[in-house]
Amino acid sequence: MKDVQSVNSTSYVVLGIKEKIGYGFGDLASNLSFGFVSLFLLYFYTDIYGISAAQASLIFVIARVIDAVFNILIGYIVDKTNTRYGKLRPYLLFGSIPLGFLTVLCFTSIESDQKFYYALITYTIYCMAYTAVNTPYSAMTNMMTQHEGSRASLSVYRFILAIVGYLIVSTNAEYLIGLFTEPREGYVFAVSCFSLLATFLFLACFGMTKERVLIEKDIAPPTLKEMAKAIYCNSPLMHLSMFTVAIYIAYTVWMAIAIYFIKYVLQDEAFTAKFFAIQTAAYIVGTIFCEKLVSLLGKKVLTLFATAFVAVALIFQYWFVQDNLYLTMACICIYSMGLGMAFVTMWSMIADTVEFAEWKTEVRAEGAIYGFFNFITKIAMAIGGGLAGLLLDYSDYSADKITDSALNGINIMMTLVPAAMFILGFIFILFYKLDEKTYVNIVKKIELRKQNAL
Repeated sequence: MKDVQSVNSTSYVVLGIKEKIGYGFGDLASNLSFGFVSLFLLYFYTDIYGISAAQASLIFVIARVIDAVFNILIGYIVDKTNTRYGKLRPYLLFGSIPLGFLTVLCFTSIESDQKFYYALITYTIYCMAYTAVNTPYSAMTNMMTQHEGSRASLSVYRFILAIVGYLIVSTNAEYLIGLFTEPREGYVFAVSCFSLLATFLFLACFGMTKERVLIEKDIAPPTLKEMAKAIYCNSPLMHLSMFTVAIYIAYTVWMAIAIYFIKYVLQDEAFTAKFFAIQTAAYIVGTIFCEKLVSLLGKKVLTLFATAFVAVALIFQYWFVQDNLYLTMACICIYSMGLGMAFVTMWSMIADTVEFAEWKTEVRAEGAIYGFFNFITKIAMAIGGGLAGLLLDYSDYSADKITDSALNGINIMMTLVPAAMFILGFIFILFYKLDEKTYVNIVKKIELRKQNAL
């Protein structure tokens, strides 16, 4: 604790398990909502709601591009926020209920010539509501502590509980939907259950966490120019952002196509719950081991190893695994473990770039940085969602008749497309230079500068 105290006695603190779990509840809630949307919305649009894959692709691209721009606005608003509840936590308190309602609207069907526009509007507003809650939530690691070990640990807890949310959705959604003879009613019931639980968990996250990095009252909020400088002068943020684009494209395409892969390639819809249970278990294993591996190897080295192994496994799955279910699931497990590690290191590294910007520009702007970073993730998901729909359409996919071309397209989107993205991610992360030793030195310099200013 001596080193901790030498940096900062109020904000450079080791967090307790209870608060880490409370923070993780936020991502558990997020994945009850976002996980259901990611797994089922494309399939719902094409096979239940009755619009084409090309139309669904257009919806994803338009909505996520609008949402990406909205991220910048939210980042700006967050950096101007200072309430009795803190800078970031109020967004969980006031945004969780609207988000739950809008999640349900995405799966509410209408029979009209305007059904495309209804889907576009509801999904776009949902994405914006999710951003208004999730961007401040993601930035909370910066306000809860400046201790780099606790930040990495917070990322582990959030992603373990995130995958628990994903597991709850992926293993129970089909059962809840199947309670109704009419699939449209089943989807509304299932998404309502998950959205209600998500709302309570967001509120629990608000109540169980604390912001410790105080905003000095005599310092004005950063200007728009200062926020922009905190981003474009932040070379670690730029390199990490390019890595993030590649990983989120891979993740979005894989998630959107998984249901099709199970139904048409594995040809066993009854295997859906087991498929996602196995995949989720592998993700949890990768996430749990990540904390120890980060302490041994560092974030950058671990990320390089994880992305390389995933790329090899996915290429092997496409070229050498055909009808062997066990080998297929083994490759998917390697993908899931590597993805879990990549997400943990990614979100713990982005937290460190806030201090880098503060050290270099003398402005603390986590709202702007996380807004920009979430802008990048949404652009990547727009590309990934649009790519999934376009490749389905290019492969001549039709729910009425599955051709060999469609099957091959689904296989490629589950393997070679994400493999290519992980290879790109490996290249981009090579240029990330903000290691653990450099980060600690930066934090000490910031505190020394503040003390000298008194």
